[in-house]
Amino acid sequence: MSRRLVLLLTGAFAAIPAKASACAVCMGDPNSYLADATNSTIWMLLGLVALMFIATGLTAIFLWRHARAPIPPHLQFVESLTNEPEEC
Repeated sequence: MSRRLVLLLTGAFAAIPAKASACAVCMGDPNSYLADATNSTIWMLLGLVALMFIATGLTAIFLWRHARAPIPPHLQFVESLTNEPEEC
Protein backbone atom coordinates (compact mmCIF):
# COMPACT_ATOMS: atom_id res chain seq x y z
CA MET A 1 0.00 0.00 0.00
CA SER A 2 2.76 2.45 0.84
CA ARG A 3 4.40 1.82 -2.54
CA ARG A 4 1.21 2.86 -4.32
CA LEU A 5 1.01 5.95 -2.15
CA VAL A 6 4.58 6.91 -3.03
CA LEU A 7 3.86 6.46 -6.73
CA LEU A 8 0.66 8.49 -6.45
CA LEU A 9 2.42 11.35 -4.64
CA THR A 10 5.30 11.31 -7.12
CA GLY A 11 2.85 11.57 -10.00
CA ALA A 12 0.99 14.38 -8.26
CA PHE A 13 4.20 16.38 -7.73
CA ALA A 14 5.23 15.80 -11.34
CA ALA A 15 1.88 17.16 -12.58
CA ILE A 16 2.18 20.47 -10.69
CA PRO A 17 3.01 23.21 -13.17
CA ALA A 18 6.19 25.12 -12.49
CA LYS A 19 8.08 27.97 -14.08
CA ALA A 20 10.72 26.70 -16.47
CA SER A 21 14.02 28.51 -16.88
CA ALA A 22 16.28 28.23 -19.86
CA CYS A 23 19.80 29.34 -20.69
CA ALA A 24 20.65 32.17 -23.08
CA VAL A 25 21.03 29.71 -25.95
CA CYS A 26 17.49 28.33 -25.68
CA MET A 27 15.57 31.52 -24.83
CA GLY A 28 17.96 34.27 -25.78
CA ASP A 29 19.18 35.83 -28.98
CA PRO A 30 19.80 33.11 -31.61
CA ASN A 31 22.57 35.27 -33.13
CA SER A 32 24.57 35.60 -29.92
CA TYR A 33 28.14 34.38 -29.55
CA LEU A 34 27.02 31.75 -27.05
CA ALA A 35 24.56 30.25 -29.52
CA ASP A 36 27.24 30.14 -32.25
CA ALA A 37 29.73 28.52 -29.87
CA THR A 38 27.17 25.92 -28.81
CA ASN A 39 26.33 25.08 -32.41
CA SER A 40 30.01 24.79 -33.28
CA THR A 41 30.61 22.51 -30.31
CA ILE A 42 27.74 20.24 -31.29
CA TRP A 43 29.06 19.97 -34.87
CA MET A 44 32.57 19.23 -33.60
CA LEU A 45 31.29 16.44 -31.33
CA LEU A 46 29.22 14.95 -34.15
CA GLY A 47 32.30 15.10 -36.36
CA LEU A 48 34.37 13.27 -33.73
CA VAL A 49 31.75 10.53 -33.48
CA ALA A 50 31.69 10.20 -37.27
CA LEU A 51 35.49 10.07 -37.31
CA MET A 52 35.46 7.21 -34.80
CA PHE A 53 32.94 5.25 -36.89
CA ILE A 54 34.94 5.82 -40.06
CA ALA A 55 38.21 4.82 -38.36
CA THR A 56 36.62 1.63 -37.01
CA GLY A 57 35.26 0.73 -40.44
CA LEU A 58 38.57 1.41 -42.17
CA THR A 59 40.41 -0.69 -39.59
CA ALA A 60 38.02 -3.58 -40.20
CA ILE A 61 38.53 -3.28 -43.97
CA PHE A 62 42.31 -3.14 -43.48
CA LEU A 63 42.31 -6.30 -41.36
CA TRP A 64 39.96 -8.10 -43.75
CA ARG A 65 42.13 -7.31 -46.78
CA HIS A 66 45.34 -8.38 -45.06
CA ALA A 67 43.73 -11.61 -43.84
CA ARG A 68 42.87 -12.51 -47.45
CA ALA A 69 46.31 -11.64 -48.86
CA PRO A 70 48.47 -14.53 -50.10
CA ILE A 71 51.55 -15.60 -48.17
CA PRO A 72 54.67 -13.74 -49.39
CA PRO A 73 57.22 -15.84 -51.34
CA HIS A 74 59.93 -15.62 -48.68
CA LEU A 75 57.52 -17.02 -46.05
CA GLN A 76 56.42 -19.77 -48.44
CA PHE A 77 60.09 -20.75 -48.83
CA VAL A 78 60.60 -20.86 -45.05
CA GLU A 79 57.47 -22.97 -44.64
CA SER A 80 58.64 -25.37 -47.32
CA LEU A 81 61.96 -25.79 -45.46
CA THR A 82 60.30 -26.50 -42.13
CA ASN A 83 57.81 -29.06 -43.47
CA GLU A 84 58.66 -32.68 -42.96
CA PRO A 85 59.76 -34.46 -46.13
CA GLU A 86 57.28 -36.74 -47.80
CA GLU A 87 57.88 -40.46 -47.56
CA CYS A 88 58.25 -42.40 -50.78
